[in-house]
Amino acid sequence: MKSITTSISEKMTLEDKIVFFRFKAGLIYGILVFISSLFITPQTLNPYAWATSILAYHATIIYVAVKYRPLTRFQLYLRGLATFYATWILTVIILFELVKLLGV
Repeated sequence: MKSITTSISEKMTLEDKIVFFRFKAGLIYGILVFISSLFITPQTLNPYAWATSILAYHATIIYVAVKYRPLTRFQLYLRGLATFYATWILTVIILFELVKLLGV
């Protein structure tokens, strides 16, 4: 019997898989930036977070090229770009707000 996630991933198109992977990468990167902000002031962390996000995105390009074998350069370089950046920025903002709301 196939698992639910296997059947869902079989139904996804190539572009869906790329965008979903970049969503997961953005979520992980956002969590790492938030954890880093607990030890480094946000003003100091900000330039490093943005510079490192470029490197993280390039890592997703390499992974997508090897794993999914995209058909066009658009799929390789641009598909999911906004998803990656929006996800990591929103993850950090939401985690900051949750911590503030909890009073931690």
